[in-house]
Amino acid sequence: MMQTWKKACFSGLFLCLSGCADISSALNTVEVTPHMLDDHTVAISGSGSGTDSMSSVQQAVFRSAATTAKSSGYQYFLVLNEQKTQVPGPSSSYGSKKSRHTYQLMQPREELTARFYRTGEVDPNQAGVFNADTVLAESTK
Repeated sequence: MMQTWKKACFSGLFLCLSGCADISSALNTVEVTPHMLDDHTVAISGSGSGTDSMSSVQQAVFRSAATTAKSSGYQYFLVLNEQKTQVPGPSSSYGSKKSRHTYQLMQPREELTARFYRTGEVDPNQAGVFNADTVLAESTK
């Protein structure tokens, strides 16, 4: 009887935790906008809502750079400029009239400029150079 109870608790905890991962991915509302500056250069803006983390915005921006590089016929991209900021988002209040609490969500944002290269045009071991296939493979894990 005790073993069955332990198994049930463990299974319930596992299902609960795996459900949390699904909920957090469903709450991911990162918006990414790539803009080609020329044939080899892209500027990408990414912004999240108050429920998104800076790392989720950064991952979405890098995925966008990799996807744009591949769709344009390039294998690598070099990060030329990257700027991360947090801007005030929506605020919310709760509590009674006497004891009102207000909190403000912060919206993470990232701006990235990258230059694209084909195989042989850049040293893939150079600092700041990313292989588009590697970035896309890591984003599916």
